Amino acid sequence: MINGRKIVALCTSRLNDPENSRFVAELNELLRADKTSLFIYNINTDLYWNDDDLRAEASVFSLIDFSVTDAVVIMYEKIKSEKITEQLISRAAESDTPVIVIDAEREGCINIGFDYKKGFEKVVRHVIEEHGAKSAAIIAGSRNNSFSEERIAVFKRVIEENGIPFSDELVYYGNFWAKPASEAAEQLIASGNVPEAVICANDIMAINVCSVFQEHGYKIPEDVIVTGFDGIDEINYSSPRLTSCYCGSAGLCSAVYDSVKEALSGRAKPSSRLVEPTLILSDSCGCQRSDGTTSVNRLRSFNDRFYRYQDDNMLLSDISDRILAAKDIFSAACLMFTDVIQDLCVMINRTVTDRTHNYFSGKPYDYFEEDMFLFFQTGVENFQQRPVKRSIIAPDIEKLMEPGYPLIFNVISFLNVPLGYICFHFSGYDIINYTKIPGVVSTVSGGLGGFLNMQYQHYLTARIEDMYRLDHLTGLYNRQSFSREFDKQMKLLSEKSVPVTVVLADLDGLKAINDRFGHAAGDNAIRVTASALKEACPEGALCVRFGGDEMLAVICGSCNAVEIKAKIRKYLNDYNKRSSNGYTVSASVGTYITNSAGDVSFEALVKASDSDMYIEKQAKKNK
Repeated sequence: MINGRKIVALCTSRLNDPENSRFVAELNELLRADKTSLFIYNINTDLYWNDDDLRAEASVFSLIDFSVTDAVVIMYEKIKSEKITEQLISRAAESDTPVIVIDAEREGCINIGFDYKKGFEKVVRHVIEEHGAKSAAIIAGSRNNSFSEERIAVFKRVIEENGIPFSDELVYYGNFWAKPASEAAEQLIASGNVPEAVICANDIMAINVCSVFQEHGYKIPEDVIVTGFDGIDEINYSSPRLTSCYCGSAGLCSAVYDSVKEALSGRAKPSSRLVEPTLILSDSCGCQRSDGTTSVNRLRSFNDRFYRYQDDNMLLSDISDRILAAKDIFSAACLMFTDVIQDLCVMINRTVTDRTHNYFSGKPYDYFEEDMFLFFQTGVENFQQRPVKRSIIAPDIEKLMEPGYPLIFNVISFLNVPLGYICFHFSGYDIINYTKIPGVVSTVSGGLGGFLNMQYQHYLTARIEDMYRLDHLTGLYNRQSFSREFDKQMKLLSEKSVPVTVVLADLDGLKAINDRFGHAAGDNAIRVTASALKEACPEGALCVRFGGDEMLAVICGSCNAVEIKAKIRKYLNDYNKRSSNGYTVSASVGTYITNSAGDVSFEALVKASDSDMYIEKQAKKNK
């Protein structure tokens, strides 16, 4: 529960499918009336039971916060993953959260589904008994598939009850898909025994079977009746329109809502409930004779989705390319402020913002950090990126819940590693918005993942360059790189009266430190002296490890050499106070200032500062 509103988590896939969007709209309106919020955890492709190699987008289900979730609804046939389903049920059991499973039987859960057996029997009986077909064939799904075998058994029982003998020659397999179904229809025609009716185990196969028969000159339903099963939207656009049986998600909405309501009231017990599918009678069996046109509203909706999809995808592709090439994380986010990206916020793992971190090495598919980062948010004036905790789910979560529409969560990932997630908060159930979800997720995933990869490559390139430019022990310029930079600076200043200051710091007693405490201690003393020099000099100074224990800085422009000396001493004194190494780090410092870069050579500058340094070193020895 959040802010007095109960939370129902819906686990599904392909929310952009019209049938799924209808289910969401109907269920949410029922829940909304009860002041209950729907959080949808969505993947954009089915997992197809490939549990050994789950894609990163499946990690969206690990985002469910069971401390605030009051019930979980799992659309098993949409997700198509046994592993994910079992994980969700197990996590829910730990927090005593009731689970409603759609289209599967799970122990300890409220199970809801269609009575596919009775629905398919309605279709077969209608063809055989209402239309009096004396011969029939079935195009089943896949061999040994439970749904396929069940429908073959129903077909066999009904035709035998009506005096039509069954044989294996009446069974063809279309694997529930277009091409195999077309090939099965070709085999049936080639056999020379075309029956009066061909009953298909789903609509996709039936649509393609109709096309094959029509290409061979057969009229439907005059020469052969063809039926499908499922009731998908496409049957309204096929020619002829298809007789089928409606098994869409929206048909289960009422049963799911009743079960959710019982679960939220604490009265629910593990149970199973089957809903009978609704028979759809249309042209392909001869029950209706339409004029072949589709309703204006259906065509308008289809056209809007089709053309908007193409236009939006071109814009999103361009946004993805520009995010990839952005100079920093904030610039990358600013590129998303466009009309095509609306009503969402993007949370990313905090380490995504670290360009020095190899993010894509060895991450699990469900990798999320407790410390997240608000990368992008629409509808906020003066938007600012900021660190956030994953436990808040989304920024301004209570405000996002106020209108009563679902919050939709999708994972963004790159190279199969999660980067974070998007929370969509549309005001309404516009199918065009739902259709855009996969494109927006892909844009953010590809753009941000590519950006992260590029930033890390730039970092590695800079590191390699530093290896050649800098002394590995101190981080100061090595002599070769320093010489190039010095010549470049002097050339720019050769005709100007700009003072040049040289500061030379020589570590005191390096040999004694090495002899008594070891070379590691000597290296540490060199590093500390180099840091003292660099910290004391103004920004832009050229600092070099000039010799084994000598560090030198060249400063172009006015500076206070006395102050620099004092800062070096203070830095070393402060270090010695903090240190428990057993030895003292000190340095003798010499300086020299010339009024113009063209006055003397570099060698002369070094010699002059060396003389000043020697005076200080000799004074220390005398003392």
